[in-house]
Amino acid sequence: MNSETPRAGRPRDPGKDQAVLVAARRLLAEVGYQQTTIAAIARSAEVNTPAIYRRWPTREALIEEAVHGTGGHPLPEVSGDLRTDLATWVRIFLVRAARPAARAGVPGLLADPRSEDARQRLLAIGAPVRKAFHEMLDDAAARGEIPVDVDAAFLFDLLSGATTMRGLTRGAEDEDRFVDSLAGSLFVLAVHASETIGLKAGHE
Repeated sequence: MNSETPRAGRPRDPGKDQAVLVAARRLLAEVGYQQTTIAAIARSAEVNTPAIYRRWPTREALIEEAVHGTGGHPLPEVSGDLRTDLATWVRIFLVRAARPAARAGVPGLLADPRSEDARQRLLAIGAPVRKAFHEMLDDAAARGEIPVDVDAAFLFDLLSGATTMRGLTRGAEDEDRFVDSLAGSLFVLAVHASETIGLKAGHE
């Protein structure tokens, strides 16, 4: 048998996967959500459509990863100062939400019908990012910067929601002021987590 013949089941080429994601983001920015089809992505990335479908089950799944995935970039490392770390996270989230690809892709994905499988897939894409954010807060709690009972999931949702809305509607306009304001607000909520929980318990 020819040793150069491709074998079934061989590992995917990460370079091809990245080329597909880059092509999807480029097309979202250039032609919009509706025109970013699998065929168009395949042509731009110079891969065949079956190769794409082996990696992503639907067009929506591919666009979700292109818009919401890490983009191959490492997550920020903990600096030892929570206020600084929160500012870094806010800036990263804002920059990603303000990208033309996100500003085209997010509204398109929201407008499409969402199945439970799609929701679970989106949670899986974001799981490593959520985990890193929780670990950052755990480190801050271990240093004594914040209480140990911080609601990390709530703070992450505030971070994600606020930066997404800002990025989609106003882009990177007045970026530094927004980053400082949101990071400061998240920091105050984290520092005073015990008080917040006490207030909530008193109203139940």
